[in-house]
Amino acid sequence: MVDGLPPLDATHQYQLWLIRDGQRTSGGVFHSYASGYGVLWIHAEQPLVSFDGFGVTVEPSGGSPDPTGDKIMGGNLN
Repeated sequence: MVDGLPPLDATHQYQLWLIRDGQRTSGGVFHSYASGYGVLWIHAEQPLVSFDGFGVTVEPSGGSPDPTGDKIMGGNLN
């Protein structure tokens, strides 16, 4: 869940990246509403506790196989 994230145009979405050992795996794509509020049900093949951190980038609608846009937020999961 995010709050205060500016909405993007129709050709872009935010994409969550789960990071383990420097490798990034997509956790899904999402958008924010005009209020800045957004929600994503995270899709991961491994438990979230197995990842070291996360990042969010701006990507083309539908997402990218690897990060291509600017990282707008991130943090540690451990």
